[in-house]
Amino acid sequence: MLQTFGKWLLTTLLKWGMEFIYMTCRVRVVEGTAVRADILARRRGVIFLFWHNRIFMASAFLKRVFFDKGIHLTVLISQSSDGEAIANVVKRWGGDVARGSSSRGGKEALTMVSHALLRRKSSVVITPDGPRGPLYVFQSGALVASQLTQTELVSVCVAPKRFWRLNSWDGFLIPKPFTTLLVSLEEPVVEARKQSEEEREGRRQFHEKRMRAQREHLDAMAGVSEFAGKKPSKKKVP
Repeated sequence: MLQTFGKWLLTTLLKWGMEFIYMTCRVRVVEGTAVRADILARRRGVIFLFWHNRIFMASAFLKRVFFDKGIHLTVLISQSSDGEAIANVVKRWGGDVARGSSSRGGKEALTMVSHALLRRKSSVVITPDGPRGPLYVFQSGALVASQLTQTELVSVCVAPKRFWRLNSWDGFLIPKPFTTLLVSLEEPVVEARKQSEEEREGRRQFHEKRMRAQREHLDAMAGVSEFAGKKPSKKKVP
């Protein structure tokens, strides 16, 4: 019972924290206003993509801009313990969760994603470099999902002007209250259903370069420095 209460408390604090910080921030969509308006107007399901270290900000943005306006979201979250808290927040918001990744439960997660897109007409959220990286390396899961369901891929990036950076593998970013969040949405892209392995690798590289360029441009506008890598933990001297 104590463990259950601990999970409930962690989920509640994380949910409140994400909502409070986002509520205090000034949000500027600097690229992709027409994309946002088109998704809302056509009420169509898409596959939203953003890098793992932007989960805190991008999740809150998608909730406020799309989910709260009737676009249902299904979030692909890893089966690791790190993904548990975010999964519980998404469920608390009323969204659905597909548990899995490229490393654990990938086939099962892809089946759930396809079901969400085709039967539930839900949009899906995927971090293509999650849950353990490498950082800013696009894994092919989202590409395959687009192929199978003929659903558009829409990459989203959020860059804060003031933030805390965690000492994690991806330099996870948490915006400071009352800062400005710059947001970019790329034009939707649908992957061809039939692709050779060579063609699919070429498309994977295309999306990786595209999302990296999107992030680099937005980070330069916000003044976000490049992540230098996780710092080694200091060993205690006996």
